[in-house]
Amino acid sequence: MSTHSAIGVKHSDGKITGCYVHYDGYPRHMMPAIKDYVSKFTTTGLFTLIIEAQNRGGIRSFHSSDPAGDTAEDGIGHCDPYTDFAEDPEPYHIDETNFYEDHMGTFAWYLVDHSTGDIELTEKW
Repeated sequence: MSTHSAIGVKHSDGKITGCYVHYDGYPRHMMPAIKDYVSKFTTTGLFTLIIEAQNRGGIRSFHSSDPAGDTAEDGIGHCDPYTDFAEDPEPYHIDETNFYEDHMGTFAWYLVDHSTGDIELTEKW
């Protein structure tokens, strides 16, 4: 079973650049992973990752990459620190017009402020 989510970066003009995330979309995983990613690669790095993900059908599972190859348990048995893309031949773009829509059963939406790195979490229930 997968926990679908959406992740996006909100720009100062109100526009959102976002993508679909297929697995591990629950807050216990995503909040620390997003914070770690932003601390290592900045919000611009997250924006760049999302642009790539949009063109590859979304993200299969979001993890903060560690260039040293180290892995860290997230408390639930996952060790792989690398983000996997969906590799769907159809691009899947999420923006400010559809960010909070139900993207194949979205459980949570994570919106990162480009200027501050603050994360707004919205859960379905």
